[in-house]
Amino acid sequence: MERGVIVGIMGAIVLLFSPMAAAQSVVNMGSVVILEEFDLGMEGIAVSPEGDSILAFGSESTIFVIDPMIPANNSRVDSIGSEDLLDGSFHPSGNTALLVGGEGSVLRFIAANSTIENAGGVSIFGSTELKAVSWNGDGSWAYIGGEGGWIWRFRGLDGGGVEAIPLENRGESDINAISCLRGYNICIVSSSVDGIGVINQEHELFWIGGYGNPWIDVACPSTTLMECVVISSELTIARIRVSIEDPSKTTIYDNDIVQLQGFGGIMTGINIQKDGSSLISLAPFGLIEHDLEVSKSFHWLDNDDAVDFDASISGERIVSTWGTGAFDGWILTDSGSVVSFTTATESEGGTMLEIWIGIIILGGTTLMIASLLTSSSPSLSRWVTKRIGSEEERKSAIREERRLSRKKGRA
Repeated sequence: MERGVIVGIMGAIVLLFSPMAAAQSVVNMGSVVILEEFDLGMEGIAVSPEGDSILAFGSESTIFVIDPMIPANNSRVDSIGSEDLLDGSFHPSGNTALLVGGEGSVLRFIAANSTIENAGGVSIFGSTELKAVSWNGDGSWAYIGGEGGWIWRFRGLDGGGVEAIPLENRGESDINAISCLRGYNICIVSSSVDGIGVINQEHELFWIGGYGNPWIDVACPSTTLMECVVISSELTIARIRVSIEDPSKTTIYDNDIVQLQGFGGIMTGINIQKDGSSLISLAPFGLIEHDLEVSKSFHWLDNDDAVDFDASISGERIVSTWGTGAFDGWILTDSGSVVSFTTATESEGGTMLEIWIGIIILGGTTLMIASLLTSSSPSLSRWVTKRIGSEEERKSAIREERRLSRKKGRA
C-alpha cells in the first residue's frame, strides 16, 4: 500500500515536469457584463497602445468604448455610418483609431472626445469589403486589406484628406488579417488561399508560404521575439520568424506549420493575452493559449466548462479577448456579452509546484508525509487528479473547484 502511494506520487512528479503539448489549463468564468439587452452583432476590438481603453465594434457601425479593467464602465459612441465594422487598429500614439468594414467604409475614432469621423468610402476603396487594418510600428502608414486580395497603404494628410496607395503583388483571395511588429515597420498578412505574406519597410509585399490554407488571423504578441503567430480555421498554427534585416527572406519551414491534436472545434481569432502569449478563440465557445516562447498550445477554456457556467453564453461566438494580467482577462461575444476569466489554480498551482520540488529534494521520508498530505488535503488531491487523472476525473475535479469557488463567493 505504502509503496503504491510512493510510486503514484513519483509518477505524478514525472508527469509534472514532462512537456505537454495540450495540457489541461483551468479557467474560471466569472462576472458578466451585458452591453445591450439585444444582440449587437459585435465583430472585434482594438486595444489602445497603453492598454487603458478598449474599442469594440460590429454590425451597423456599432461602437463602444470599454474600460478594460471594469467593463461595466462603458459607453456607446455616436457613429456616423451604417456599415458593418470588421476590424480596428489604434495609432501608436493612442490618439486615434481606424475602423474598417463593408462598402469601403473607413472611420476614424478620436480618443480625446470619443467622436467618429469619416476617413474613407466608395470614392477611395470602391465597394470592397475591408476586413483588416493595422498601423505600422512608427505610425507613418496603416495597411488596409479586403476581399479579392486588395491591400492599401493608407494615411491622413495635413489639412484633411487621405492618401491610399494599392500594394503590388497582391493575391486574389480575401485578406483576413494584418498585424505589424511593435516598433518595426514590418507587417504580416494572412489570406484565405494565397498564404501568408510579409510587408517590408518599403511597402513591398512578399508571399512567404502556407499557400492553400485558410489563414484567418494573425498576432505578433512579443516585444522581444521578432515572431508572429498565424492561425487557420482548421486548427493549424504557423510560426513566423521575421527577418528584420531583410523581411523578404522571412521563410516558413515545414516544422513551422503545425496542426493541433487533441483540440476540438474551429479557430475563429487570436488576441494578445500578455507579452509572448496569445489566446485563440474557438467555436463552439472555447479558448486555447499559445505560448510563443515555447511554441506550444494549451487548453485554456473547454466548451464543457462554458456550458456548465452558462448555457446561453456558451452558444454565443467569441469575437475577441483581452488580458488584465498574466492569467486574467475578459471575453467579448458577438451578442455583446463581456465575461471575465481567471485561472482557478494560479496561486494553488505555484504552491503545489513548491511542494513537489520539496518532495524531490527531501527524499523518501518526505514522500510518505506527502502521501498523507494528499489523502488529507482535498485541494492537493484535486490538483494531483488534474495532473494524472483520467479525462473524466480531471473534469470532475475542475467542476468541484468551481463549485467551491462560487460557494465561497456567495459566503
